[in-house]
Amino acid sequence: MAALVYWPDERPHRMGISQGFEILESGFDPPPPNLIPLLPVDDRSIACAVCVSQEKWCGKDAPQPGPAPCVVVRWHLDLIPADEQGALLDSDASQYLETVAAEFAARPGVMRRVHAIAEGYRKEYVAEDRRPRGGVQRPIQLACQNVIIGLATVQHEPRFDGLRVDNYLTCEAPHLAAHEANRAMLALVLCDAFQNGGTMEIRFGRDIPPALRRYARSLGLPAGEQERGTLTPEESRRLFMAVTPMPDDLRARCAVLMDRGVLAPERLCYTLMSGVWSTVELDFILATTPRAPSILMGGCDRTDRSARLAESETCRAALMVGMFMRRLGSQDKAAGGPEGVRVFEDRADRVLFTVLDSYGAVAVEGGSAMPWSTAAAAEPAAGRPMIVVPRGLPTPADEAILRKLAADFPAADVALLVPTDLADLLTAEVPCIRCPDGLAELDQQIEGRLRSLRIGRA
Repeated sequence: MAALVYWPDERPHRMGISQGFEILESGFDPPPPNLIPLLPVDDRSIACAVCVSQEKWCGKDAPQPGPAPCVVVRWHLDLIPADEQGALLDSDASQYLETVAAEFAARPGVMRRVHAIAEGYRKEYVAEDRRPRGGVQRPIQLACQNVIIGLATVQHEPRFDGLRVDNYLTCEAPHLAAHEANRAMLALVLCDAFQNGGTMEIRFGRDIPPALRRYARSLGLPAGEQERGTLTPEESRRLFMAVTPMPDDLRARCAVLMDRGVLAPERLCYTLMSGVWSTVELDFILATTPRAPSILMGGCDRTDRSARLAESETCRAALMVGMFMRRLGSQDKAAGGPEGVRVFEDRADRVLFTVLDSYGAVAVEGGSAMPWSTAAAAEPAAGRPMIVVPRGLPTPADEAILRKLAADFPAADVALLVPTDLADLLTAEVPCIRCPDGLAELDQQIEGRLRSLRIGRA
């Protein structure tokens, strides 16, 4: 800690405050005048304390008030998106320095323990091709672009029916947003807590990890008491909702279900974080059917045929919308471009969507060329939105919905999204988008997803 904190003296093993300001001024973006450098976050960013508010410093005519005094923000030296510059690291400068010092002191011991546990786990389970039970201590290593940003060990503890996390360690990296390592590691830990069927109580040992306390303070959420080192089930659920990314509309729909006590927050978050249903798929399910709680619990009993058919139809539509959105945003042309070279890279165009619950449709905007369209579904003009009406089993009533959507949204193109083996049953005048999967393939995928929600908790 002494080698990193900016001190006003000029001793050789420490960096003076003047050097700290010089490094801060050498960045691509000029820093605000109310930042005082504290210590490096990583090689290309600095933790800074806000000495006075931006509004007070700049006067009443300041365009926007800055962060409150005494908070700690992260200032990058490189060119980064404007909304990521000055991200909040902690709500209190003194607590930030205290937790960083504690983290640096504990880091060597945590790394040695995790390495020893990982080596034993590799010999006993990985090398023997065995799967451990939930009560076995398991190592977690979190990496991004070949940089290890998190280490932890977890195990289900039957004595209190919760998760024990004896070791937890994260770090910041120049190419990641502030606290992204904590967000990702906490998401893994919370998913494990849900999957093992416990009460969502998490015990860390003597105290809450310093990095996790900083992250919780930046979110404005409680993170247990330091003396007991425990996250209560309610605190875990709040953190689970905070670390799970979702659009505002979906978050509002989830809040309605949670307020009514229909679904637990951890089940909704686990469904998204584990990839059982994607964001647009879950949003469509919650918006268009009252049977959403049953679907997220793994589906109704097979003997209830009417309910089963209703759930299957909703799931088919949601699954086709998810496939359509992924294909619409993909930059991979599959057959190769005119240059004759196909490049595989994890890139996607940004596609915005809005679920129109009263129509059972989804409005999309952005993305690449429209996939799967037929002759009746003309290619939309550049910048023109598209409304798709997904139906696993289309009926004549759906054609009326298309006409009503076309009348209500004249600035958008409207088309029916159906499985490939049902597209030929529609009349030629109906604008149609043909999903490449047939009804049987869709039902097979749906059953796998419902099964994973039924047996997801060990």
